[in-house]
Amino acid sequence: MSATTPRRPRAGFTLVELVLAAGLFSLLIVVLLKLVDTSVTIWGRTDENRELAEIGGAVMELLSDDVNALEGGQRGDLVADWRYFDLDKDGLASAPAQRLRLVRHLDAAGLQRLAGAEGGSSLETFERGRVEVAWALLPGPAASADERPIGTLVRGERRLDDEDTLSFFERGFFGASGQPVPGALFEVAGGVLWFEILCATQTTILHDGWALGPDLAHASASWDAWNKGRPEVEAAALNLAPAGMPQAKDVPLLPRRVRIALELERPRDLRLRTRLVQAVNVQDGTLVVRDGRKLPAAGAMILVDEEWMEVVAVNEERVSVRRGQRSTRAATHAAETLVHHGWRLVREVPVDMTREDWDL
Repeated sequence: MSATTPRRPRAGFTLVELVLAAGLFSLLIVVLLKLVDTSVTIWGRTDENRELAEIGGAVMELLSDDVNALEGGQRGDLVADWRYFDLDKDGLASAPAQRLRLVRHLDAAGLQRLAGAEGGSSLETFERGRVEVAWALLPGPAASADERPIGTLVRGERRLDDEDTLSFFERGFFGASGQPVPGALFEVAGGVLWFEILCATQTTILHDGWALGPDLAHASASWDAWNKGRPEVEAAALNLAPAGMPQAKDVPLLPRRVRIALELERPRDLRLRTRLVQAVNVQDGTLVVRDGRKLPAAGAMILVDEEWMEVVAVNEERVSVRRGQRSTRAATHAAETLVHHGWRLVREVPVDMTREDWDL
């Protein structure tokens, strides 16, 4: 009688084990892809923020330098005003845009640079150390309806004694369309949603923040250093003169302090923005959007067509807003309209006063 040899179990995996292994592997792949996607998104936002910070920082430095170098003598001047544009082509100019013109003094390096720009002109032919400077936010080239609100910030310099060119302070410098004399101003930065200059008078109270209004304690969105009525009040309510502004005498009246605000949104940022799901009428205080996670937090400003709104609260796809902000009007907006918002920079610049006493 022969003994039987026990059968050895064959090495391998059962079907259940293979299915479980495949499921775990698939889950691991999904987690890794999600991790990579999150890392790429964070890296992309960091890179975008760094690029915007570099662009915005350079603009702020140049603007601050112009304000710091304001000429306070008899040849000095400063005009800050606003102009409305019709971005959505509905026949109503409803998008406010800031303009700034000033006289500044130049140091030796600035004079040398200006002489080079004039083709080797002698420095002795210049009004010694003084130039006119103009800044303006202009509508950019609208390749599509989504890009219409994105403007271009331009700047230019002009010799104070140049008799061959039109002064930046002349009413005709910005034509009926709001565009400057061709070739006088040059692009400093594109992708600008908002540009704002606020001015503090000697009576403006700033410890609670910069508040616009008609009272002595409020800041002003416009300025006219010689009280010549150059900001056109009929063109924009933002052009109202500051309350209690005294008359200039032998030197221009300059603001005590200036706050510069800039909001940037590049055309390639638009792919990260959300859109309206439903049409919005004038009375609506709530927007329904595709993805509320793509909107900024409460207190930030968003732009729909030509209307600025303040975000009050975001609840998934429903967004509570305060309508008609930044001197824009509440309007109707169609479904699928893009909701814009920008990367914001703010800088306050003190102005060296040549006269501490304004006879107030």
